[in-house]
Amino acid sequence: MILQKLCEYYDRVDSDPTQPIAQHGFAPQKIAFEIVIEKDGTLFDLLDVRDTSGKKPVPVRMALPFEGRTSGVKAMFLWDKAEYLLGWDPRDLLSIPDDETEKDSKKRTKKIDRIGLCFEATKEIHESFASDIKSAGYQCLNEFFRKWQPAELSEKHHEFLENIGTGFGVFRLRSKTERIHEHKDLRKAWVTSQSKADEDGQTGICLVTGEEGPLAKLHPSVKGVLGAQTMGASVVSFNDDAFTSFDKKQSLNSPVSEIAAFKYTTALNWLLEKDRGRKLTVGDTTCVFWAEGAPVLEDIFNFGLDPQPQEDNDKANEVGSMLRRIVQGEAQPPSPGTNFYVLGLSPNAARLSIRFWISSTAGELIERVAEHQRRMEIVRSARDGDLLPLWLVLAQTARESKDIAPLLGGAILRSVLTGTRYPESLLAALIRRVRAEQEIRHPKAAIIKAILNHNHQMGVTVMLDTERSESSYQLGRLFASLERAQEDALPGLNATIKDRYFGAASSTPSTVFPRLIRLSQHHIRKLEGGRKVVAEKRLQEIMGRIDAFPTHLNLADQGLFSIGYYHQRQDFYTKKEDKAAAKPSNE
Repeated sequence: MILQKLCEYYDRVDSDPTQPIAQHGFAPQKIAFEIVIEKDGTLFDLLDVRDTSGKKPVPVRMALPFEGRTSGVKAMFLWDKAEYLLGWDPRDLLSIPDDETEKDSKKRTKKIDRIGLCFEATKEIHESFASDIKSAGYQCLNEFFRKWQPAELSEKHHEFLENIGTGFGVFRLRSKTERIHEHKDLRKAWVTSQSKADEDGQTGICLVTGEEGPLAKLHPSVKGVLGAQTMGASVVSFNDDAFTSFDKKQSLNSPVSEIAAFKYTTALNWLLEKDRGRKLTVGDTTCVFWAEGAPVLEDIFNFGLDPQPQEDNDKANEVGSMLRRIVQGEAQPPSPGTNFYVLGLSPNAARLSIRFWISSTAGELIERVAEHQRRMEIVRSARDGDLLPLWLVLAQTARESKDIAPLLGGAILRSVLTGTRYPESLLAALIRRVRAEQEIRHPKAAIIKAILNHNHQMGVTVMLDTERSESSYQLGRLFASLERAQEDALPGLNATIKDRYFGAASSTPSTVFPRLIRLSQHHIRKLEGGRKVVAEKRLQEIMGRIDAFPTHLNLADQGLFSIGYYHQRQDFYTKKEDKAAAKPSNE
């Protein structure tokens, strides 16, 4: 199902002449430099072709001849790394340290020998096409490989390649603007060679297309998944001879044609490109999504999970406005019956794990995203955003990104897209952070409200609800009111009762509230006029709703305590006319 839908997506994009998706035998590669050669095959210079319009140079994408890379020596046709194209040895391999051991020397020698093999492999693959390709440019390229000696690299070129890093390179004749790999006869020769290679392999019925043809032994790699290897990883792979079924080894156990393997991996790589806007990363999960037509649906879906400024402000404003109307129940997604697909991937050694696969309609998925945003609606200040991105939700669970639970992001994303319960570990992580920070701000309050309402059906409202019966909510209000009395009595304090007692008050109220109430009498006595009356009436109103101070609050009640505290603090700064205009809601 997954591979079939990706193949269908490839066919749809390929049929659009405005979309430069790679053809069979080609794949997009990140090119950082070009090797400029003279007509006689000598090296003229190395040039940086990266895009420098942003904060840092970014390699440019080019559709290039591609065969699957293995862990051994495997040269690419017309492009590759500097080790393959130039036999370049990084200078740290050429310099011999004074304290080098015999073991280190052998390892360094082995690396240098491997680089020599890489260059020879590149030279060999290009010579194999010499009799079929008669273009002058290609003959110059082969002349370059016949003449070139890696030792000819100058100090300037060594520095250049070290600055480029791991980027790939291509070739160009000095007198031409067109790069050698762009010549039509070379591309045609490559396609022809791939067809011959297919004929040499085993044929069979493809499980994806149902058609008979050459079967893929190795599936191309997929790049762009966070945490996966730089060279990419496979969605479908087999351990060589790890098992045999009916005498069918490796990929022949689940046959997929060469063309189907190319289509689904190319489509997936296309979706994973950053500038496509069809990729979302949450924790260790990288998610791609697409609709069968109506690209605006993909934009709305993406904005609902990741509302943030985009390069096209007009488009972002339009999509954001439409999503907000959907969240408020004032509009429906356009073409709601359109099929919509979401694929979640995460790294797993040299492979990719499928975290989830969701096939639904655009209307259902966008409504679930809108419902998620509705659940998180809570009173806030003007500077707080009305829509929370998933990365911000996840960021609330830990002090630093490296401390976030690795599987939590995927679990949250799955719960949003399927409409199921949020992971309970999310609430536990949020409560830990609230207690550690002795504070609860808008993002945490919004997420806790969503969990309490969706998982525990507590009916928490958007704004302060003075009539709630739960003592945990009223205790949160009481703590906020005690803190306010202290702030009014002792203006300019560097720390309040919140900084010392919030954690204990939210988990074991009976241990701290009697002390805090006695302390509040001292603070209230310092107040004058209306402030004193308001503080006393507020405390009396809240205390009248609390029968006793519990010895312990469970996790859900600790969350409700935090919401009560947050609601009461926000109420202090909400104007009377705004309170009258707002209607309580338990969405």
